[in-house]
Amino acid sequence: MAPSNASPATPHVSRRSFLRGTMALGAVAGLGGTGLLTACGSGGGDGSPNDLQMHHDAAVGPLFKPYVDYFNTNYAPLKLGTSYVAQDYLTVTNQQLAGGNASYDVLFADEGYLESWSKNQWVRSLKDLPGLDKLVANMNPGVADALKGPDGEVYALPYFQGAELFAVNTAHLKKIDASAPATWDEFLEQARELKAKGISQTPYSPYWIKYAFLMWHQFAAEVASEGGGSLFDPSGKANLAGNPVARATLERWRTLYSEGLVPKDLFTTDYGGVTNVFGGGKSSFSMRYQAQVVGWKDPKQSSAAKDIKNVLMPGKTRETHGFGAYWMLSYNTEGEKNAGTVIDYLGGAGKDGSFHVPKNLVATALGLSSGYKSVDSDPAVLKSWAKWADVDALTGQLAKTVPLGPVTTKTWYPKFADMACAVLQEVVLGKKSSDQGLKELSDFAGAQK
Repeated sequence: MAPSNASPATPHVSRRSFLRGTMALGAVAGLGGTGLLTACGSGGGDGSPNDLQMHHDAAVGPLFKPYVDYFNTNYAPLKLGTSYVAQDYLTVTNQQLAGGNASYDVLFADEGYLESWSKNQWVRSLKDLPGLDKLVANMNPGVADALKGPDGEVYALPYFQGAELFAVNTAHLKKIDASAPATWDEFLEQARELKAKGISQTPYSPYWIKYAFLMWHQFAAEVASEGGGSLFDPSGKANLAGNPVARATLERWRTLYSEGLVPKDLFTTDYGGVTNVFGGGKSSFSMRYQAQVVGWKDPKQSSAAKDIKNVLMPGKTRETHGFGAYWMLSYNTEGEKNAGTVIDYLGGAGKDGSFHVPKNLVATALGLSSGYKSVDSDPAVLKSWAKWADVDALTGQLAKTVPLGPVTTKTWYPKFADMACAVLQEVVLGKKSSDQGLKELSDFAGAQK
């Protein structure tokens, strides 16, 4: 029986289709059609500073509705409406901001948009937001660096923080009398044995796809796990060309591909297809962020749910790669103070200090990190994580997360990440050497201003 994970292009709203990771991660691929959908009762129509709008991808509407209702009940006379984009959220939103016709107050963005949006004065600095210093002090390491514009001021609050997690099929490992691999050499040996004994024809199902820059994120995770550190230093200089760990990672990937230890068509398989290989029990290992592991552990979505377990990344340091998405304040908002109340509600502590949205939606319902230490260590959150995760392994992995740093705020970063996926695929296919690919990426990054 195949698992029921829908592909990201379907209208079904799941944890995965809501936050694809994204990654880190662009907009959630979702409902058909194009352009802007404004929900009934949305604010902003009469210019009242009490009528406010949250701008997002249309696929999230059902998930956000209870939180919009909560705001309207508990923050009256303020009224929060919704402004939704049906498709290509970031493209449409960028065009609206550039055209000066963005009527919403709070919006979200993935990595790679903060620099241009702040420089163009499309989003506001949050320097006057009450309690900002306290929020920043409560953030997980590295998060605040991704919130700052070129002027050093904070322009965003955390939406969610994802981390690449390594997952295993314990039933498969039991058949070869093995525990989860602690090193990549051990992983490779186990993959070969699993294939040789017919337990899994393709033991590893990684997300080596261009969608949402996932191949790049998985590369960053494996490099970090072997002690290669971040692939960019704090100044934005690439740590790629001549990086022995990066080279060794690509050589391992070429081995996996050439020996048939990964699906041969994985470069062209969509997100849902990759997800189903592992969720359907056809592979023994995979890697993806928290919200996807939640899906794999759901028997309604995954036929191998009872056998899937998150474990620490193999490697010398057991570290992984982290990424996120962020809430920003539109420069055209008509009520600065009231809009600040909304962004604090969505991405901060809220007026009662309870972190209502970060705790209940992001951490509890979706299984993602909120970006805040107090939320991610909250006993209620840890209890909710225990429903789908080995909590010790999860929290241990989150403590070993390596972000790329301020480079993710740069305008050129999305183009680089897209290019990186294409180059990495060429290396794995043998069209370029590992050193050629790494130098090409390093040269591109070094040429950016």
